[in-house]
Amino acid sequence: MSTEKRLLLAVVLMMSVVFLVNIIFPPEPPPEGPVDADGAAPTGQEPQRTTPEPRAPALPDAIAEDEVGRLPGLTPTPEVALGEDTAWVATPLYRLGFAQRGARLVSAQMLEFESLAPSSHGEPVQLVPHQAEEFFTHAWVVEDDTLDLSGVLFDIQPATGLELQSRDRPRSLLLSYQHPSSAFRLDVEYTFHPDSYLIGMKGRVSGVPAAGWWTIGLGAGLLSNEWDPEQDYRADLAFTARGGEGTQSQKVASLEPGERASLNGPFDWVGVRTKYFAVAIVLTPDAAPEERLAGLLITGLREEYRAAGVASFPLGREGEFTYRIYMGPQDFGRLSAVGYELDQVKPYGYKWLQPMLRPLAAWITGLLVWSHNTLNLGYGWILILFGIGIRVLLFPLYQKSMRSQMATMRVQPLMKEIQTKYKDEPQKLQQEMIKLYRVHKINPLGGCLPMLLPFPILIALFFVFRDTIELRGVPFLWLPDLSQPDPLFIIPILMGASVFLLQWIGQRSTPAPNPQMKMMMYIMPVMLIVLFWKFAAGLNLYYATMNLASLPQQLYLAKERKAAVGEPAPAKAKS
Repeated sequence: MSTEKRLLLAVVLMMSVVFLVNIIFPPEPPPEGPVDADGAAPTGQEPQRTTPEPRAPALPDAIAEDEVGRLPGLTPTPEVALGEDTAWVATPLYRLGFAQRGARLVSAQMLEFESLAPSSHGEPVQLVPHQAEEFFTHAWVVEDDTLDLSGVLFDIQPATGLELQSRDRPRSLLLSYQHPSSAFRLDVEYTFHPDSYLIGMKGRVSGVPAAGWWTIGLGAGLLSNEWDPEQDYRADLAFTARGGEGTQSQKVASLEPGERASLNGPFDWVGVRTKYFAVAIVLTPDAAPEERLAGLLITGLREEYRAAGVASFPLGREGEFTYRIYMGPQDFGRLSAVGYELDQVKPYGYKWLQPMLRPLAAWITGLLVWSHNTLNLGYGWILILFGIGIRVLLFPLYQKSMRSQMATMRVQPLMKEIQTKYKDEPQKLQQEMIKLYRVHKINPLGGCLPMLLPFPILIALFFVFRDTIELRGVPFLWLPDLSQPDPLFIIPILMGASVFLLQWIGQRSTPAPNPQMKMMMYIMPVMLIVLFWKFAAGLNLYYATMNLASLPQQLYLAKERKAAVGEPAPAKAKS
């Protein structure tokens, strides 16, 4: 069972207890007619169609026939050792290596993040897999011909690369290819900013009439740097794109060697991502409609969890193209600042939940990060304060909910009298029940609706801990990583014990204990422990803290409920 399904099951169990508590002293609901339900949710099928072959005028005769080959990503190129023909670009955020052959990206180290993978633990995060040959390689597609530039030698200026300090102005790296026997020339210029993961990219084809389609390789997927790389590859490694119809994704793990899949545009951006990092080609803010990316072709490779991605776009008459490249962490603030909803490079949960989850998760993430930076406390302590704060904020609603239950309990004799008197008159029964609720100011749903408010927060926190880069690798006490399960399973057991304790206090204040509820008091904590066993330790820490913070409230409300049991029933309202 996936973690998302286990979360939904846990929430259903907890919500069922909320409703069962209110059933202890319920009025029998007045008869109503059938209610239509429309609960269908979109399935969000991933596109699997094959991209049509782009058509355009034939290649110029001046280009040598022996340089026309297959699509990039499918044609092997000679292996070149790093360092021999590689220009390095270093900023405070990253260190990138561009090889002379094919102008390809051969290394992308994220200097602010450490690898958690067993084979490279403690080293800077590396995004480019070993011997990757197609990252940012170029090809020109015209009619049935392809000029593959992944194997030709580019001139790099400055040859020694670039080194930018934190306050330096943006600087550019120019990679150029001049055909030896024709006027064909390609210039690709990357512009780097010392404080940003966003890179400018400008390309220009000159010397020949421009037409057809241009393609850029997106490599064979990204390298995982997590505790369990195989899990990261299976669950999160995917090519993705976004256009007018929303975000489309293709998981690499689902592709067989040689199998092709396509994401058909037009798109505002295309990219590839793992759990915490992403590389994407994005439109510029002032891009014209004809500059939108046409699509993304993905082909499974022989290596496990590897697939070649190739993005395409039409080459204008001027032979120029301008895009931006985001290469870095899936930081919500940074991705949002890029625009074009790049923050949706990794959708949160099921598609039908995203409209609610994304803004809520963004708000919670922003609050946690702000609290961490403002209070200068570790995220573990911030989570404890957050759990206590949520419970304190919701206390008035819990108090209102409990008093609504007690009001329902007090008028039960009147409810039974009305139900007996009008048992053969459904319409009159409904009218009298509504009148009773109004006279005694009772909301039939008032006892449970306020108690449901923590569950959207719990669901949002599940995705926050699963996907938020700020919590990646953050230790707390004995926990090595708040985004990973507790290795000693102390927190899940504490969470289950807190659930049992809350239910036990509630049962003690019940005048006539319900056998079903008593059974649930023992069964549900065990089931929640099992379901939360492999959840992020931070999520368990938050939920356990919130439950423990509820104990004083529960004791206070239990005392108030006991006092209410001895109060006389209200007099029947006059008709």
